[in-house]
Amino acid sequence: VVDYEHFTVPFILTVDEILSKIENLTLREMPGGTLFPDTMKQYDDYTIREALHNCIAHQDYTLQQRINFVENPGYLYYSNAGTFIPGTLENALRNEEPQTHFRNECLCRAMVDFNMIDTVSRGIKKMFNEQWRRHFPMPDYEIDQIKKKVVVRIYGNEINKRYTDLLKTNDTLSLWDCISLDAVQKGRTIHEDVAQDLLKRGLIEGEAPHYSISLSIAKNTHQLPSYTKTKGLDKERLRQMVLQYLSNAGSEGAKRDSIYEYLKDVLPRNKTEEQQIRMLGDLLKSMSKEGIIKAEGRTWYIVPQI
Repeated sequence: VVDYEHFTVPFILTVDEILSKIENLTLREMPGGTLFPDTMKQYDDYTIREALHNCIAHQDYTLQQRINFVENPGYLYYSNAGTFIPGTLENALRNEEPQTHFRNECLCRAMVDFNMIDTVSRGIKKMFNEQWRRHFPMPDYEIDQIKKKVVVRIYGNEINKRYTDLLKTNDTLSLWDCISLDAVQKGRTIHEDVAQDLLKRGLIEGEAPHYSISLSIAKNTHQLPSYTKTKGLDKERLRQMVLQYLSNAGSEGAKRDSIYEYLKDVLPRNKTEEQQIRMLGDLLKSMSKEGIIKAEGRTWYIVPQI
């Protein structure tokens, strides 16, 4: 079943015709330091075909289900019926030997002979490497061994510019580094041992499970303004802004809501409005304990310093 958004046609296309149309999709990339964009293919030819051919080769045809291939605005969606033969994605990526078992051996051998699937059963790893080479998000695999279904998403757009720039500027990263950082950019949980390694190397920061690309990476990739907007100003700067605002308010004072309206653009964007208001409340209470501001009812005033 092919849900083909970009090309509406009154007849059934062959697999090769569909793939050919997708392979010709392009996007524009702005290299650093230039106003002239590079044009590149939105999807890598090998990755498009390898993912679909894997679905065909490893489908469990006894389940009598369809292979699904859907083009979405930012990614390609594939699904097929059957258990994932390597067991886990990690097994598929780490395995250095040809696969010894095929569900549809005759079909697989025929597809190998026609160069349709990888001859050494390392096609999945090659797809990850191709996305890495192109500085794109890693493929997503959803493996349901109980329902016997495998889903793959191949991305054709960047998700987080900081991740993309990091891949472009850091040539010391391994494939596993990129997979872990990709999980961070997608807001997913990573193993704590992996997180600690990335923290020590200065690639991420934060506390489990809410990690983000670190300040040093933001500086190196010229994303400090974006980073600052996400993380917000530090507490000392916020304190100074509160004092300035209450000083301007004078004897009339100001309620927390008006102080929030003044500060909201410099509060962390990765927090909800409720979390931002709570953060401001904690800051006001802390400053009140220090005796530099005070509250009368719901109105805040600056305390004159002697």
